[in-house]
Amino acid sequence: MEKDHPPGQPAEILQINDVSKTFGYRRILSGVHLKLQSGEMTLLLGKNGSGKTTLMKIIAGLIRPSAGRILYKGGETSQHPEALRRAIGVISHFAGVYGELTASENLVFFGKLAKSSDLIEKVRRSLERTGLSQFSDLPVKAFSSGMSKRLNIARLMVLEPEILLLDEPYTGLDYDSIRFFNDYLKDFKASGGAILMITHQIETCFDICDKIAILENQSLKRSFSAVDYNREELIQAYHGLTR
Repeated sequence: MEKDHPPGQPAEILQINDVSKTFGYRRILSGVHLKLQSGEMTLLLGKNGSGKTTLMKIIAGLIRPSAGRILYKGGETSQHPEALRRAIGVISHFAGVYGELTASENLVFFGKLAKSSDLIEKVRRSLERTGLSQFSDLPVKAFSSGMSKRLNIARLMVLEPEILLLDEPYTGLDYDSIRFFNDYLKDFKASGGAILMITHQIETCFDICDKIAILENQSLKRSFSAVDYNREELIQAYHGLTR
């Protein structure tokens, strides 16, 4: 059941409670607590191997935690996993689209899976907004990495999720595509969506993030508001963390 929240305060969409993950004898995550709230973007930082991508996969339902709980709007996701899967949109290192299909066919396929209404218009509009209209009938295997990433952004527009999980989303994007993507993220937040992003390109998204969480030694050691740092301080602290 969705819990009430104080007027004027962002609603809590997702809660990660004491989540741990081990593979055999190797511990990847230990006792992670994190909240994602409507209208906010959280930047997840940490050196390679700190467990960032593993945490993303657990939230997305791709792997199960060894311990801990994930609550979606106050409800246990282990009991109703489909509700969370429908609410999540993902951009990751993987292509996320089918190379043999055209851009339009990919978007129609994912839209039908999600039972999206007004699908044809959503596909047309998303291709236009991402600058892919002229390539709509081209097989995706002929796309550059940047075009494939833009197609993934178009997929998010069609699916209209509540939560975005973004793992290095700027890779392969040119300056204009980055600016467009950031505008999309601002609109997504304004509509009440929640965002969790992993990126090494802090300077690209600092101005639109609200919270920063840092994973160190498999645990979430620090979590703070973005206003506690200016851009230069955060970049300097991050580079010190990843040395």
